[in-house]
Amino acid sequence: MTDPLALQTIPGSPARMTASATVKLPRWVLLVLCLFYILPGLVGRDPWKTEDATGFGIMWTMAEGRGFGGITDWLIPNVAGAPVYDSGPLMYWVGALCIKLFGWLLGAPHAARVANIIGFLLATGGIWYGTYLLGRRKAMQPLALAFGGQPDPRDYGRVLADGAMLILMGTIGFLQRSHESSSDVAVLAMLGMALYAAARSLDRAKLGALWMALALAGLGLSDAQGAMFTMLILWLALVLFHPEWKLSRWPFLTLTLPVTLFLLILWPLFIYTFVPDAMAYFGTRWLMWKSYFDGISVTALQKYAKALPWYTWLAWPIMLWSIWSWRRQLKAAHMVLPCGYIIVFLALLMTTSDTSDGQLLMVLPGVVMLAAFGLPTLRRGTANAIDWFSLLVYSLIAFVLWFSWVTLMTGSPEAWNRSISRQTPGFTPEFHPFIFLFAALATAGWFWLVHWRIVKHPKVLWRSVVLSSGGLVLTWVLANSLFLNSINYSRTYRDVATQISDRMVNAKGCVDSDGLGQAQRASFAYFADLHFASENQSILKNSVCNYLLRQDTVPQKRADKLPPGHWSLIWEGRRASDRSERFRLYRRMTLAEAMAE
Repeated sequence: MTDPLALQTIPGSPARMTASATVKLPRWVLLVLCLFYILPGLVGRDPWKTEDATGFGIMWTMAEGRGFGGITDWLIPNVAGAPVYDSGPLMYWVGALCIKLFGWLLGAPHAARVANIIGFLLATGGIWYGTYLLGRRKAMQPLALAFGGQPDPRDYGRVLADGAMLILMGTIGFLQRSHESSSDVAVLAMLGMALYAAARSLDRAKLGALWMALALAGLGLSDAQGAMFTMLILWLALVLFHPEWKLSRWPFLTLTLPVTLFLLILWPLFIYTFVPDAMAYFGTRWLMWKSYFDGISVTALQKYAKALPWYTWLAWPIMLWSIWSWRRQLKAAHMVLPCGYIIVFLALLMTTSDTSDGQLLMVLPGVVMLAAFGLPTLRRGTANAIDWFSLLVYSLIAFVLWFSWVTLMTGSPEAWNRSISRQTPGFTPEFHPFIFLFAALATAGWFWLVHWRIVKHPKVLWRSVVLSSGGLVLTWVLANSLFLNSINYSRTYRDVATQISDRMVNAKGCVDSDGLGQAQRASFAYFADLHFASENQSILKNSVCNYLLRQDTVPQKRADKLPPGHWSLIWEGRRASDRSERFRLYRRMTLAEAMAE
């Protein structure tokens, strides 16, 4: 049972909790909140620079066979023939399958984003069920009341899991990454699954060991070997040294390790069988993976110190309170698992100078789970402070977004309109009734949520985080509805691709590339239907195409030598909203054309 000395003096603690405080979040409310969270930002837009377009390009190349061709595109992640060495294939396999299944109905970009929805459901589902399983354990339960009326363990675990879901959807860092077609979505999904597996193994050791094997293999196939070994070390420490996981020792040896190794070996085995010449691909990946563990740098440490509190807000303040509240029960399973997770993944960050968003977000699942266990002990004053902060901040942001949208539609006030329009030069705003109604509905839902929380004073356990998650969802919905077209205009390559395609005599002719980024390569291959030459054919040594597409900076032209032959610059341009890149299209001239010039 919960230590009364640790909690009894804290208002609203589990020691004083009744069943009325554990009202479960209605399933339809949770579902609607999840839909409002994940769908805006996935629907109604093109692939965006940079990682989103690159991820889509890999998926589309697999599904359409537009890279090396055949099964090679499925085994070697590539963007229209340019191999990708820093991402595993798992997320892209799922996205490519979604294109195959739903592309005819949704279009390739939207079909590929079904993989994001699957990853989101796995990540949130793993954290929800992991929190639920730990929350219903005896050590987590509030003290029994003298005359009964304390919550049922299953109800108590479920309401804690609802709180974890709300905290996760109230964190800032998870929001953007869950909407991009990158392997980070798969990594977060596998980490959520791993936490569920560890919690599941407490009562069903074999099932938990099997889920852990799937999660570890998924991390390995998502090019997150560091996370895979880190999770494996944590899991090994739990089954060897913690008494509550002792029943998992034998399943660890007979299920987790063999199944993980079997699943991991399948990918290189298929490459060796079907594409033996491509085994050098793993050599390059190995060199990149080794360089990952290069030790922390001063720059990385500064990035961690600045970004981690931002990425894990609102979870980390409640997490710190949870540790303090449960300081006398740190050996209990519900504290050991999330605390151990946070410690080992922070240690992982200390071994690398990689400060990408995906690295920072790997800590998030453990922080969210631990924060959920602090909700029952959260003081009333602290909960009210979080509520008022969320109410003021998100209401102000919503007002600014609505005001900016009205300014774009009406052109008044002029100074504000010029300031906004400067971000997207050349964009002409249009009124869309459906988008307006959707944004208005989300805003009305926010007013209802505020009224419910502030006026009715609900006593439910998750009341302190509902405004934070609801406010962040509102902000995301407004930004990706009212301003979706302008954001899409500033981050898509559709217009540039159309210009390139219009200047080519044979739109399906072979195109060499020079300095072209992966996101740009993917966008031009999809929007302009360009057929790029494989990257293993150097344009400076063995040019095989009649077109050459270069990417460089403005205003200086690249001084590099053109490939052998006579080339003519037939087009030059860039996106209207980006001055840092310029594209130049060259056509190989015939001898007669060259002599005529």
